[in-house]
Amino acid sequence: MEFIVIVIGLLLMRQLGSLAALQPDNWFLGLAGKFRQIFSTIPQLGKFLALVLPVSILAGLIWLVTDRWLGIPLFLLSLLIFLYSLGRGDLERDVEDYQEDLSRGDEQAAYHDIAAFNENNQQATAESAEQSHAEAVRLIAYRYFERYFAVMFWFILGGAPGALLYRLSVIYHQQSLRDDADAGLRDRWLWLMEWLPARLVGISLAVVGNFPACLARLSESLISSAASAEVLGNYALAASKTSIKSDEALAETDDIEALFTRSLIFAVFMVAVLVVLL
Repeated sequence: MEFIVIVIGLLLMRQLGSLAALQPDNWFLGLAGKFRQIFSTIPQLGKFLALVLPVSILAGLIWLVTDRWLGIPLFLLSLLIFLYSLGRGDLERDVEDYQEDLSRGDEQAAYHDIAAFNENNQQATAESAEQSHAEAVRLIAYRYFERYFAVMFWFILGGAPGALLYRLSVIYHQQSLRDDADAGLRDRWLWLMEWLPARLVGISLAVVGNFPACLARLSESLISSAASAEVLGNYALAASKTSIKSDEALAETDDIEALFTRSLIFAVFMVAVLVVLL
């Protein structure tokens, strides 16, 4: 069932671009805010409860509907949660906008487009075209990762509750950035959730891209505590065989987009193999 849910969910996301109607986050932001107020003296407990309560309720619902009515309620519930857990916005459209501005030579517009890839739409901090594009590649790589790959990993590992836990962790992380609160805690928690799936993505990028270069980056990252975006950006640059130069930026963005599309197909194939073997 997990494989069918993943395939249908990915097809819907790729076809529609955005699933905003199925991804309201205000309920969780309100819940997290209430727990933050109640446990203001113990913020770690407030965050823990905000994450665990919805996941626990979902786990209870899954237990109730398992083996009932030919498994249809379980399938629909799992599909709904998987769709909710996928990334926000229309990443492919944002990448197209960035590519269009690069093709026109409008570096200023391209610089502002990078905000669409960043958490909370923050403007890029780069001081040159090369630095700006390097930041764009890093952010695009991470957006593909948190949009698809990390959700797939936690859905396979922990079912719908695992996928929901990851997405709520990302939402909480972004909210903490706005409030500038619990910075160390939310960074460490999300880093832990993303450490293994990010390295697995590195393996898939090596398979579909420049294997030796990406494998070297993967070996370096095994003992690295760098943020997931930095690690994934390094993987993408190594796997795409390109360097950061302003005159190569458009071609490189095409390479990164195609690279992650191939990597996503490879990941789905590996899921299918696991389903057959297990």
